[in-house]
Amino acid sequence: MTEKTESIKAAPAPKPEATKPVAKKAAVKKPAAKKAPARKPAVKTTAPSKSVYQQFENSVFAVPFKLANKTFMAGLGMFSYVQQEVDKQYKAFDKQFTKYAKDGEKVFDRWEDRVEDFRKDVEKKVDVAYDRVRDTFSKAA
Repeated sequence: MTEKTESIKAAPAPKPEATKPVAKKAAVKKPAAKKAPARKPAVKTTAPSKSVYQQFENSVFAVPFKLANKTFMAGLGMFSYVQQEVDKQYKAFDKQFTKYAKDGEKVFDRWEDRVEDFRKDVEKKVDVAYDRVRDTFSKAA
């Protein structure tokens, strides 16, 4: 070993300076860091989109659109009027039809009675003729 290394080994380690014991400070809690609220991306405000009709409202093309709209509305009004008239006519027809149906039932009943009377008359005549034929055969036999 060399002299330098021996002197380092032999030399005592320096003593730390004596300090007075210091009381530990109480740990202070730091307030939790507030998170900044998430920001929404800025929304661009735009004017609401106009309908095709609104876009052409003040143009030359607006006249046919307005005319078509009025024509359509007039057609709806005419359809409503016709429907009301047809309803009136149907009610009148239904009333007449019901009356004719009742009259028809009365006529049918009268004819049914006549046919029934005619059938009974024919049966009587057939019975009389049958009796005559039987009597004639019994006398002949």
